Amino acid sequence: MDDNERKQRIPNGTGGAKRSLILFGVWVLFTAAVLAVGLPVVLDSIKESGVISLLASTSAPTSKRGGPQARVWFFISDGTAREFSQQQVNRGGSAYHDTFETLLEGPDLQALKQGAVSSINPKTLLRGITLSNKILYIDVSRHFLESQDVQAAYEQLKRTGTGFSQVKDIVLLIEGERATLAGVT
Repeated sequence: MDDNERKQRIPNGTGGAKRSLILFGVWVLFTAAVLAVGLPVVLDSIKESGVISLLASTSAPTSKRGGPQARVWFFISDGTAREFSQQQVNRGGSAYHDTFETLLEGPDLQALKQGAVSSINPKTLLRGITLSNKILYIDVSRHFLESQDVQAAYEQLKRTGTGFSQVKDIVLLIEGERATLAGVT
């Protein structure tokens, strides 16, 4: 065999296969690292945005869905408060509890189309609700105090609560303590 024949011989391929396998392994490790770091951030952002619940609420028009409707109050773009009827969130609690869970979830797609906005901080959680002597005690998380307009947020709670015929007034509790809000009676 002369030099030309040696140069033209096709290599047996073991070096190229190892190199390809190493590159593939590096690519797999890099992809796994990016997913491990980025996926939790993306999932948290999706949950926080409320897109999933909005998509779930658009699966059927509000008027055609079965089940109870909650009467909740939101503000519309001109600043006036208005009552909306929404599919009630069913958490297995009382009608009061489920209605306030619905209120805290914010306006559904139909209400949004009519300009509804909630003044209540979207991170606010309902901790408990009790009716005693026609007074509805509503216990919410501290996030309520972070609402942009606490008075308007309180007004939403009050109007929604006193929409029940059995409720004369509400008492707002923040993390179990009676709330004292400036300008709110």
